[in-house]
This record gives sequence, structure tokens and C-alpha cells, in this order.
Amino acid sequence: MEKQTHNVREIGQLMSVAIAAVLFGSTMILSAVGPARASETPALASHNSPASVRYLA
Repeated sequence: MEKQTHNVREIGQLMSVAIAAVLFGSTMILSAVGPARASETPALASHNSPASVRYLA
């Protein structure tokens, strides 16, 4: 029984590490790609656009 508990705990730790690695990797990719994508199509402020877009521009 103790061996099975040890295996379950080890699998849980490996899953936690895998999830953390995926989240960290996706954060790194988005931080590298995000600013480049945002600068490709600048939002122009006009009277026809919503107030939030005018505020962000």
C-alpha cells in the first residue's frame, strides 16, 4: 500500500512540473510574440471607433 501511495505522489509531482513547464513556456512565447503582433496593425483613433479603442490609442 505504501508503494502505491509513493507512486501516486510521484505521478502528481511530475504532473505539477509538467503543467508549470507548459505555463512557463507559453508565457515566454506570448511575451516574445505579443508585442510584435500588436505593432503590426495599429489602432487608429477616430470618432467612429469605440471609446475603449480611442482610450488605448
